[in-house]
Amino acid sequence: MAADSESFVCLEDFEKSARKHLLQSRVDYFTDGCNEQFTLKENIEAFKRYRLRPRLLRDVSKIDLSTTLLGQHIFWPVGVSPTAFHRIADYAEGEKATARATHSEGSVMILSCASTCTIEDVATASASGILWMQVMFFKRREITESLVKRAEAAGFKAIVVTIDQPVFGKKYSIDKNKTSVWFKLHAHERPVNLNLGIKDKGGEIAATLDRTATWEEIKWLKSITNLPLVLKGITTGDQARNAVEHGASGILVSNHGGRQLDYLPATIDVLPEVVAAVEGSGVEVYLDGGVRHGTDVFKALARGARAVFIGRPIIWGLTCKGYEGAKQVLSILREEVNTTMSLMGCTNVNEIAPSMVVHEDYFRKSKL
Repeated sequence: MAADSESFVCLEDFEKSARKHLLQSRVDYFTDGCNEQFTLKENIEAFKRYRLRPRLLRDVSKIDLSTTLLGQHIFWPVGVSPTAFHRIADYAEGEKATARATHSEGSVMILSCASTCTIEDVATASASGILWMQVMFFKRREITESLVKRAEAAGFKAIVVTIDQPVFGKKYSIDKNKTSVWFKLHAHERPVNLNLGIKDKGGEIAATLDRTATWEEIKWLKSITNLPLVLKGITTGDQARNAVEHGASGILVSNHGGRQLDYLPATIDVLPEVVAAVEGSGVEVYLDGGVRHGTDVFKALARGARAVFIGRPIIWGLTCKGYEGAKQVLSILREEVNTTMSLMGCTNVNEIAPSMVVHEDYFRKSKL
């Protein structure tokens, strides 16, 4: 845990502090991208290439950040992406702390199937908060089905299907330090909702993934649940159209935080292509990857996202201060979004227009 004297004014402060308090093997696991880590870095750098064009002299005395996701009301358009092993960051509560923080800040949490707390315990901790359940396709279909059924019974509102991970991406830190990423898990750090025969190595999850899964599995998943499906991992218009055709209710534009396939484009760059591909279908589009500032949230909304999701910053908050840290991460970001909205002349998310965010090339072209 961080010292009481440490000051946190932005999300980067939490990361800097967390790096000092976690074992290096844990830091490597949470921070690393695959291969040369181009996509990992590009997710963040790409946001910096977009510029803001505000509306001035507008009454912004009252700002309403609220919206709906799949018919559920949330206080502001930022949620928590599925990330595994929260009790590595926060021994005491893990995902339960994240759920409480997310509920307290009026948002939605996607629980990872590799959670270190049970689905039922997270639901109890969240009280009336909005929870979505992340699943993958395992060789044993009953594992995926069990996750879905338990989430339904616990009151979860949607199923998020990770579709970009038939295998695990290659991370150089694994080769350089065999214990760096697939470290041995302590008893409290294991993925308790997965009956995979895992004893102590997170890497054993990879051996259980189904490499044969196709779009037909989406049809199967729809046949076993009445919950809406959100497909996570889409980065092209063609993929998005496939998602619509197979009955998705939502799309999470994501490149897995740069952890799977290197040299994928940044999600903020591909977002408009996906949005255009599903126009008129009623399918909602969200984004994760590289969001660190309130201006990032605004840029994503202007480029077509209904909401954005964050992953690593929550881990940093948990590492530093547990529940209070996760809550503070969300609170800081929400205040930044509120300030950005005011300075951009928008009183609610419906007033955000595509013309308010342009790529830096816009100014170069205008001088030609």
